[in-house]
Amino acid sequence: MMAGAYRLLAIVLYHTGDLNQAIIYQQKTLNINERELGLDHPDTVKSYGDLAVFYYRLQQTELALKYVNRALYLLHLTCGPSHPNTYINRPVTIAIALSLIEAYSLRVQHEQTTLQILQAKLGAEDLRTQDAAACLEYFVSKAMEQQKASSSQNISSFSREKIQTFNSNVESTPQFSK
Repeated sequence: MMAGAYRLLAIVLYHTGDLNQAIIYQQKTLNINERELGLDHPDTVKSYGDLAVFYYRLQQTELALKYVNRALYLLHLTCGPSHPNTYINRPVTIAIALSLIEAYSLRVQHEQTTLQILQAKLGAEDLRTQDAAACLEYFVSKAMEQQKASSSQNISSFSREKIQTFNSNVESTPQFSK
């Protein structure tokens, strides 16, 4: 009962932008769930996952990865490696890591694989599959933006080099007097 109240308070605080307080209450939720429900209970696993999201939003990615890895480990132990929940949650760890380095082209590949798994396990109509499709679309657009920015930067630096070379050649050209 108390864990549920803390969890709801943490969610409200999260949505109002008070992430530090949200983490405090979510940590209390996790402590109660571990003590009263055990490590193999779905609410305990969800508590780890929620903390991972909160820390990720605070850009504390090492802590986010720690909590998401713990959630994934517990899911793997309790549900098994081929359970849909394990498949669905495994990509979170990879997603956080790829977001850190803004590796959008790798993220697109990762999202494509995730989408294929979800379509096979859950079907195209499942909301989680539809969310994965939306994520894929988003990261395709980010990868294209990144590629375009990279191309512009390369063209810009190439143009600067050509201008510098031209200016150097002009300056070193002997001047003839009349």
